[in-house]
Amino acid sequence: MRKIVLAFLLATQMLYAQLDKNVEVEVVGRPSWQMMIPMQEEGLVFLVKSDVTKAMVFRFDKDLNKIWEKEVFLDAEDPPKAYTIADDHISLMFSETSGMYYQVFEFDLSTGEVDQDGFELRDFFVDQDYVFLGDKVVMAGSNEKGAAFFIHDFKNDLGALKEQGDITGKVSVNLFEYLPESNIIESLWAVKTTGYANEKKKKGEFVKDAYIVHALLDTAGNVISKTNIRQSGGKFPIDARLVRLDGDKKLVVGTYQSNAGDKGIYAFDLNGEQQLKTYSFSSVLSGRQSLSVEDLQALMTSYQFMANQPVKGNGSVFFGGTFIKAQFQTVTENDPNYSYSPYSRGYNRYSPYYSNRNSRTTTRQVFRGYHYPLGFVLELTENGDLIQSNRIDINNVSFQVEPALAFNERGAVAYCLKGDLATNNFAIGNKPMLYKLSEDNRTNLAPSSLSAIPAYNGVKYWYDNYFIAEGARSKVEAVSVSDDLLKEQQAKKRKGLFGRKKESTPSTNAQVRKIIYLTKVASGG
Repeated sequence: MRKIVLAFLLATQMLYAQLDKNVEVEVVGRPSWQMMIPMQEEGLVFLVKSDVTKAMVFRFDKDLNKIWEKEVFLDAEDPPKAYTIADDHISLMFSETSGMYYQVFEFDLSTGEVDQDGFELRDFFVDQDYVFLGDKVVMAGSNEKGAAFFIHDFKNDLGALKEQGDITGKVSVNLFEYLPESNIIESLWAVKTTGYANEKKKKGEFVKDAYIVHALLDTAGNVISKTNIRQSGGKFPIDARLVRLDGDKKLVVGTYQSNAGDKGIYAFDLNGEQQLKTYSFSSVLSGRQSLSVEDLQALMTSYQFMANQPVKGNGSVFFGGTFIKAQFQTVTENDPNYSYSPYSRGYNRYSPYYSNRNSRTTTRQVFRGYHYPLGFVLELTENGDLIQSNRIDINNVSFQVEPALAFNERGAVAYCLKGDLATNNFAIGNKPMLYKLSEDNRTNLAPSSLSAIPAYNGVKYWYDNYFIAEGARSKVEAVSVSDDLLKEQQAKKRKGLFGRKKESTPSTNAQVRKIIYLTKVASGG
């Protein structure tokens, strides 16, 4: 009887989790960044910074069939902070890390045809988000006073900075979205007001207050209406995300922090009670095995919580995310600058062989990746009351900051688990289904070898009950070299410590290719 029950559970899980399709994108070199933009049932756009001056842009449909591929010249080093999809086009804006020059690309989603433009911004302004409105872009950010906007008109090549006097302090833009049906911009701002222990000398800065502003704006940046979401019981909201529900209802969710060190999740019903409802991390991280006091303390002090975008379910809201911390390791190695000579034992400091080094080794900090110990998913009512919480133990390490966990509108969860992709539906059971890109055991491999083993490093909610996962591996391949070049390399000599000549090792002629995997997975209930 037990075997029959187990077989039934396994068959049921197979019904609710399946890998639909996996495709590969191959890029020569070591891309500095990549970015996946899911567009619901319209498919997705995938960007890769393939070279110092180039980027590749791919468009896939919802079945992961490639529609087009483009290469563009890109001077910027960082990915775009936001994008706008409208009228069968996607607009992306890139900014130089030094200077205030912006590159703008508008791709036709059907054909891949691209229009390129650019402009300069000379005012003091920190851009954080933006929307494209026809022939102009409205950038949201901050200056020394608080919220500000920079509006550039491409048609007339004119730009103007506009301060927003209603939202002052240190601000971060958490939402900036144009709603075409009402011709307004909906926004969320995280605001901090600061003070000084020594006000006269402006020393000893501290945060006096932290709150969220939900504001509706016109396309010129003027406030139409706003709602302040403030602390309750000493629990200050520090960031915010919005989920739109049926009947024009809206729920704001995010994280809070108290002066006593308590941290957790809050929910705020914009249309109803307008009351801050809070749930501490310690209360939502309960699981089959309780976390120790030390583990909870480490999460609160050493890790950051990376939240996902909330998802509207069937009469409920799902919200959660993962904890993340950059890991470093102290490495001891031979000092390449240490020189030894039998003549260095004397006290002649003017000897060319004298060295005052006391050790032949040096130590340094080496980056070992981002650690994702665990995450959780909450199910809330549309008013923000907690229905249930589920903790997901991950213990994953990735060299990229990517969402390691995602959840869909039915409450199913997908997450990266030590290089594999796991899916779970808690309505069925706690045991996840695993998808592998490789059968190699990563446990005993050196960190330097991990990049060559295919592994999943990120997953996002796509549409309906579908997830889209990213994976990658590096491949080194030899490159043919002409006989003349090879002779030239072998003819190079270098002088040794005492003037003797020594054959140099021919340089390695190889190139690196990065294979990127995109996997569509269905999981639901």
